[in-house]
Amino acid sequence: MAHSKEVRAAVRRDYISKNIAPEVLGPMHGVSIATVLRWRRDDRDSGDDWDKHRAALRLSGGSQEEAARALFVEWLEHQSLAMNRVRQLREAHPDGEGLPVEKYSEILARLADGFNKMMAASRRILPETDRLIVAAGVVEEFAAFLSDKHPALMARFLDVLPEFQQIVEKKYG
Repeated sequence: MAHSKEVRAAVRRDYISKNIAPEVLGPMHGVSIATVLRWRRDDRDSGDDWDKHRAALRLSGGSQEEAARALFVEWLEHQSLAMNRVRQLREAHPDGEGLPVEKYSEILARLADGFNKMMAASRRILPETDRLIVAAGVVEEFAAFLSDKHPALMARFLDVLPEFQQIVEKKYG
């Protein structure tokens, strides 16, 4: 099916400027994912590299940490898409029992390994983000502690929490 130049231009624009993955762009614009990938490849072969434009836009838009954070978020989107695809394969296996356990376990192990490596890299590249995640976790644990052990204090805790969140974000974010 032939698509209009306007659709192709919109896909390119959203890929570059909105940093949307091809797996999302296809359904979003009513084209197949394969078509999005083919358009990107064809344009790259003719000198219009969408990925170079995307990277340049990211790097020009702010600090290295902002660029690294955007890459991390994109990686998480891809990880989520991969997990969903593995789940679909497991559920749609022709023998009715899903993807064979050995293959399923192997894929999960690879995804987990990639996730662990990305998390370790993000701690080095995005120390402020990592500290903010830890600080938010501590606040959540404290809220759970108060709720469980000292429920009478929860109302006051919730009253001061928004102000404290701003302090944590300024210090660690």
